[in-house]
Amino acid sequence: MTTARRTTWGAYRRITDALRQRITDGTYTPGTRIPAEAALCAEFDVTRNTVRRALSVLQDEDLVKIRPGVGRFVHDPTTDPTAQALPRYLSIAADLRQQIITGHLAPGDMLPSEAQLKKRYGVARYTARRAFRSLEEADLITCVHGKGRYVRQDVPR
Repeated sequence: MTTARRTTWGAYRRITDALRQRITDGTYTPGTRIPAEAALCAEFDVTRNTVRRALSVLQDEDLVKIRPGVGRFVHDPTTDPTAQALPRYLSIAADLRQQIITGHLAPGDMLPSEAQLKKRYGVARYTARRAFRSLEEADLITCVHGKGRYVRQDVPR
């Protein structure tokens, strides 16, 4: 009798973060093929659905593109004539993520409000909210209702 492998909640986030880091640090350069799902399953010791969910997040962030029948590749905007700049909420989230990673925003620090981001970046409140949601999904910040958003205490450095 075989037992199904159990995957911890949020494992896809760990995989997403690891692959995103490999893309941003140049381990996987633009145009490079991402390892196959089976290889990623073995590397991270997770199920295929978990790997697919992580890859889906990277596709939503426009970091990875699918070439049907070939595989997944790091998106190269210089060779993609349909490529556009990142959506504003993702560029705001990337800016805040960089501030968290570099320590400019330390664990426990309060983040600017939606209204402050709206003013700073010249965007709609909804765009600022989506940026925060992106960071919450990445487990970098937490929301305390009625108080504000804060950098999580357990953010890896």
